Amino acid sequence: MTDENMVGLSPQNIALEKIRPLPGLEEDKQPDKAYGSLVSSILINGVKEPLLLRPMEGGEYQLVSGYRRLRACRLAKLKEIPALVYDMTEQEALDYRAKAAQQPDTPIPGKPVQEEKSADIQERERLEEPEGKAPKETKTKAKKPKTQAKAAEGSAAEGPAGTAITKILDSRLTPPGEKEKKSFQAPGEGEAFSVMLHPGYLKKAEINSFSVDREADDFKELYKSIERFGVKEPVLARVGADGELEILSGQRRHLIASELNYPVPTIIQQLDDDDARILVADGNLHREHISTYDQARALRMKADSMKRKAGRRSKGSKAAAYTDELLASEMGMNVSKLNRLMKLSEASPRVCEMVDEGGLALSIAYNIAFLSPEVQDMVVDLADINVKLSNENTNRLKEVSRGEKLDYDKVRDVLEGRYPPPREVEIEPPVEKSEAAETPAPKEDAAPLSIPPAPVTVPESPDAMETGQPEQAALEASNQTEEIPRPGPDEPREPAPKVVEAQDRESSYTTRIVLTGDRLRKYFQDVSMTPREIEDSVYEALEERRQRQEKLKQKEEHKFSR
Repeated sequence: MTDENMVGLSPQNIALEKIRPLPGLEEDKQPDKAYGSLVSSILINGVKEPLLLRPMEGGEYQLVSGYRRLRACRLAKLKEIPALVYDMTEQEALDYRAKAAQQPDTPIPGKPVQEEKSADIQERERLEEPEGKAPKETKTKAKKPKTQAKAAEGSAAEGPAGTAITKILDSRLTPPGEKEKKSFQAPGEGEAFSVMLHPGYLKKAEINSFSVDREADDFKELYKSIERFGVKEPVLARVGADGELEILSGQRRHLIASELNYPVPTIIQQLDDDDARILVADGNLHREHISTYDQARALRMKADSMKRKAGRRSKGSKAAAYTDELLASEMGMNVSKLNRLMKLSEASPRVCEMVDEGGLALSIAYNIAFLSPEVQDMVVDLADINVKLSNENTNRLKEVSRGEKLDYDKVRDVLEGRYPPPREVEIEPPVEKSEAAETPAPKEDAAPLSIPPAPVTVPESPDAMETGQPEQAALEASNQTEEIPRPGPDEPREPAPKVVEAQDRESSYTTRIVLTGDRLRKYFQDVSMTPREIEDSVYEALEERRQRQEKLKQKEEHKFSR
């Protein structure tokens, strides 16, 4: 966005709440995470290029050019943004947008509108002016065009807010030696150097451990563009601890330029480690296609650096309150998903590959990330042979790993539900009581009390079992009889009741077996089943087993009879 009418103009700070879109234009459908790199760049270096606005009635403005910068500033929760205001009609603004999309050097229609200063501001500026110096109005000069400013000795090129390109170094297009690689002086605070370099002067930063996917479509498109037009967007570098230039943003551009032996436009800026890590992370997060492994590590790097910078106070600015919520908002996700993704920075690449391939849910991969790298590889190996992974068994494996050393067999047992082992079956023995003591004496002329034989089929569980009433209590309730008065001292006593044999007494009780722990869990996963339904299904299984044994017996008899 360059024009002769812009020469000598100073951007105005316009409140974001006063800026409105032009009517009839479709808004950008990209998610918030696509602006993460630009948001971070604005928070660190400010807005590099002002917006172009047209004034409206009521003190509001319409956006003519700079939608991405405006949206990024809103995501960064800024209050104002620098802008150039031109007095043009709405139709002129629409026509300019359409032409500028094809020809960036299209002249801006209308006349620039300068910010009017109030009388109070003018009086304060007059009082602040040092004595013996002419007022600011008499010494203001129009800025030279950029093409002339480059050649002018001692003049500074325009740079991003917060920095200024104070030096334009001579191009270095021949392959460098070891001495030449370390011949750069680091810029001071707020300064930046611009230079055209042979790709051999630049190297990958040590803090950048991210890979480049050469098979991705966006990489192939970038390769074709650089091959045809050269590297147009400069890479950002800093002087490293060893004195050489390390790339903070533009790794793919430098890689392609190295293969094609093209020069690389470079901006050298001195940044601390946290700012450098944020830029490296943003350079990877804005990629259209990024693996889960790289995304998790980039998010972790950026989050840690943002938290370290949150409490620091830079010169001339307030402390920034960076939080997980801010990063999650930039990435267009909730905090819970952000934390799970960042935990995957501790997962092995094989686990993350399963997530990329759609064979593993993020929640399950999150559980696996708590395990040691060796155990993670065991889990992936078992998944390759169709051992099912679920939230339940991977969470149990995470808990077991805290107190035990795991090997391949134990990991498989946990994942398949065999470890920790279920408890032993607990059998409650029948209560031994004297049958004679429990049996009341019969009335006179009454038939002797006898115990009915045990039923052939197993009786159904009483309802008391479903409500938790003890079985013995239910049995006693079913055997209640009328109370018989005892005879007096002078009355004849009735004959003693018949003594029941031990084997008959045992058959009168129902043996109760209690299965606890996880013994039946893999057979009865429906927790809504009642005890009666579980019991019926057990009897059905036993009956099916009896029928199979009977058929097998008949088959064997038929075989021997032949």
